[in-house]
Amino acid sequence: MSDTSTTATTARPTGKAHDFGVEPTILSVTPTRDNATAPGRRLPDKHTRLLCGKTLDEWLMLQLWSSKCVRQAVFVAETRAHAERLERLVIDRKFSNIEIVVRPRDMLASINDSGAIPIQWAVEREFQRDWYSFVTTPFVVSPCRPPGFFDRMVEEYKLAMSNPDYTRSSAIICGGYPTDQMLWDRQPDGGWIQRGIPYLNRNPQTRGSITNHWLAASWWYRSNVHLSMARHDLSFNPMFFDIEPWMDIHIDTEEDWEVAELWFRRKILSKGEDCYEEYRRSWAG
Repeated sequence: MSDTSTTATTARPTGKAHDFGVEPTILSVTPTRDNATAPGRRLPDKHTRLLCGKTLDEWLMLQLWSSKCVRQAVFVAETRAHAERLERLVIDRKFSNIEIVVRPRDMLASINDSGAIPIQWAVEREFQRDWYSFVTTPFVVSPCRPPGFFDRMVEEYKLAMSNPDYTRSSAIICGGYPTDQMLWDRQPDGGWIQRGIPYLNRNPQTRGSITNHWLAASWWYRSNVHLSMARHDLSFNPMFFDIEPWMDIHIDTEEDWEVAELWFRRKILSKGEDCYEEYRRSWAG
């Protein structure tokens, strides 16, 4: 008998022991503005004017409705009149997976003027009704999402994090584009803080991102909701999936609007004016 002791090592499992064939679903929550009542500070009519023939609200509704994985999409309106206008759009277009809710009136106070506050309220409201694998909070002012974009995020998440028991990073993926530049924000005290380019876990490349597009496991997101209060803080170590820079446009200025409309026509509508409807038909039959 040998007196040499050995330590057995077992590789961590990467797959599931069994499979019920259930596909994961997304809860999407979007706060939106009532510019008809309260014009915006930067672009007063941003939420009422037309981009390529539709409002920003309608384009996002169309993108969410056409997605296979988005089971429920919630738009958080600011006022009852605002909600009624959006509800008419939902009914007219037969957007079956979209619900319009009105935020509590106290959230209209100027000290609560953050999209993160009504988002958190609406997410918890929905989880009282059902459970979802993922949470995402797409803004209407970041419209450049090709057909199938939300479904692609689910596939990217599966590739990055297959097993919740062995997730080595935050259970969230963000869209980013390859870059060798650093992005920085100037602070009120005159200093600067690095923004948008954490190093990846998987390789030493960097990614430019303003976190327009992300998908988080609901079990992780709901236990880390404070992160939604700090949109420019990427210290929570996300994983990235590649997007093109034109997808990362966040409309705040007239120039942003013009650039977004240009790329929307060139990259999305050039595939067909009914490209979102066609994508839905491709999986819905």
